[in-house]
Amino acid sequence: MKIKFLGTAAAEGVPAISCSCPTCTRSREKGGRNIRSRSQALINGDLLIELNSDTFYHTVAFGLDLTKINDCLITHSHGDHLYTDEIENYRPDFCHGRKKPMRFYADKSGYDKINEVVRLPYMKGSVSAQLVSRGERFTVCDGKYDILPMRANHAPLTDPLIYSISDGEKKLLYAHDTGYFPEETWELLRDRGYHGLVSLDCTGCLGLAGDWVDNHMSFRTVLKVIDRMKKEGIADEKTVLVVNHFSHNNGQDYDEMSAEAQKHGIIVTFDGLELEF
Repeated sequence: MKIKFLGTAAAEGVPAISCSCPTCTRSREKGGRNIRSRSQALINGDLLIELNSDTFYHTVAFGLDLTKINDCLITHSHGDHLYTDEIENYRPDFCHGRKKPMRFYADKSGYDKINEVVRLPYMKGSVSAQLVSRGERFTVCDGKYDILPMRANHAPLTDPLIYSISDGEKKLLYAHDTGYFPEETWELLRDRGYHGLVSLDCTGCLGLAGDWVDNHMSFRTVLKVIDRMKKEGIADEKTVLVVNHFSHNNGQDYDEMSAEAQKHGIIVTFDGLELEF
């Protein structure tokens, strides 16, 4: 399986648009991997995760042809993960060459927001929404992937999910906009079994101004999650371990994060990073 991290920041991006904090200042000066757009990912070139306001930029920066992608998982309804104005751009008179409707999958809050667009008269069947529920598996990409959505430790009114994605041979865990997992999620992960790649939220970066445990994680919480995963057979020494979704608030730039993460065999994402396992 392959995962490409199209964007790797939290809601504000890095550097944030009107911020002169040390992280934003250093990131502007250094450029390159220190510049982060809002989080979005692509699995094997055919399964999109999130549709945010940086989607157009990602199509240009990484040659992403959305006419060939028909399925998109939404983790929750916050605007940096679900930007419904962008969904309207799937209307038939704006999109030429698409052969199938774009299918979005989300829990209740995201599902309701997507359906507001689906019902617009000028959309004419160009997009659809499927309601998913934590703990209930479903398939996407015409049965190619088996998906297990699980409850995230994040703003509850957004119906947040993390996703275990299986192609029948390998599994990856995409776990962003979550703090330390709820026990019901740990139980589902144990039953799901081994994952070859795990990508974890690290919005709080190294957590030097205080650890992040709820809503988002910082690095020390990530280490606790990985340790428990290994003890419970969800991951092992061969698992590709990744941290992603970074904020400038009390944060570190790419170079500073990588220096610490490498000590633990963990990969720090950057926009455009592609990993295969």
